[in-house]
Formats: sequence, structure tokens, C-alpha cells
Amino acid sequence: MEPTEHDMRGKPGSGAPAGGAVAGGTSDPTLGPHAATILAAEHWSLLAARSLIWNEAMSRATVFLTVLSASIIALALLADATGFGPQTTTLALVLLPVVFLLGIAAYARLVQINEEEFRLVLAMNRLRHGYLQIEPGLDRYFTTGHHDDEPGVIATYMFDGPSRRWLLVHFLVNTPTIVATVNAALAAAIVVLLLQVGEASEAAEVAGGLIAFAVVWGLLLRLQMHTLRPFRGRTPRFPTRPDLP
Repeated sequence: MEPTEHDMRGKPGSGAPAGGAVAGGTSDPTLGPHAATILAAEHWSLLAARSLIWNEAMSRATVFLTVLSASIIALALLADATGFGPQTTTLALVLLPVVFLLGIAAYARLVQINEEEFRLVLAMNRLRHGYLQIEPGLDRYFTTGHHDDEPGVIATYMFDGPSRRWLLVHFLVNTPTIVATVNAALAAAIVVLLLQVGEASEAAEVAGGLIAFAVVWGLLLRLQMHTLRPFRGRTPRFPTRPDLP
């Protein structure tokens, strides 16, 4: 009597995963015949969401820098016409706080987008894990990771290997840090203008500007520091086995 498809499922050499065995050696529930289609649809949905949030990130940073550039040009034209008189200071104290608030909003959203990006990468790693549960032989063709832990995310981002020095450099050059630095410079400029209006000494203006820059930069980066430890408090569903790459 010929074995039925139900009998063949789970037997060695039948072409179906036995007991849900995957390339990583873990045992997961056997996926149904429509699993690949559903996983692919979800994968495309996550890719679309990832594209949307990064378009928003670039748009917010661009709007902030454009408004800042326009404000500086307007102040420069007014200063050239009035010799940097009280009109220029007044306009600066009206424009720069508005631009500063716009920069704070852009920075907060960029930090959120970084967090969302991390969650989307983890989700796509889990989907690739599902692909390998269906077809374990595809493991050697995948460049990106298929585990939702730190080694898996590192593989997806194609890092050569995380180190404290590399993480520090990455932290200092990413978009939120650049926006935070511009915001801190704006805060310093506003404080210096206020001290000038109050007829403070030049030393007080310099000290006030430096303090404002350090305080704003430190507070903003503290908000971002949690992104350096994205796996704290998370339990991976599909961890990387120590004996596998």
C-alpha cells in the first residue's frame, strides 16, 4: 500500500521537515502548506513599514535643517541691513526657539524610529527562521541573520563584529546624534543672545553658552543611550546555538 502524504510528512527523506526541525536544530511546530506564502506576505509588509519609517526619518531631519538654514539666512540678511542691531536680536529670539522646538521633536521621533527599526529587523529574522523551517537546505544561501538575538541582528546588519569602539563611533555619527548636536548649538546660541540682552559680561556669555550646550546635549543623548543595549530585558524566541555560526 502506497504511503499517503500524511504518512510521508515528518519521515527522513520525505522533503518535509521532521517534527519541525530547522537548520538551527530547534524543534518548532510543523508549518502548514500555506506557510511560505503567508510568511512572504508578512515579510513584504515589514519591508514596507521599514521603508516608511526611514522615509519619515529623512523627511524630519531635512525639514529641521531646511527651517534652520532659512532662519539663519533671514537673520544674516537682517544683520547686514541693520548692522546686527536690536532688530536682529529680537528676530533671533523669536525664530531660534521655534527652530529649537522643531529640532527637539525631530530628535525624539528619530530615536523612536531607531527603536522601531530594531524591532522590524528582529521580526524579519524570525520570518527567515520560518523559511528555514520549511526549507532547511537554504541556510547556506542566506546572508542576513535568522535568529532574533544579538548575533542574528549583527548578521542582518552585516557588521564585521561589535566592539565598544565601533559602537561608540556608530553612536556618534548616526542621524539622531547629529540632530542632538545641532539642537545643543541652538540652545547655546539662544542663551548667549539672552545674556547679551541682559548686558552680561563676555565671560558670562561664553560660560552660559558652554553650559547650555553641555546640558542639552547630555540630556538628549541620555534619551538615546538605551538604544546601545537593545537586548536588555528581551528573551529571544529563536536564539543562536553556540555550535552554529
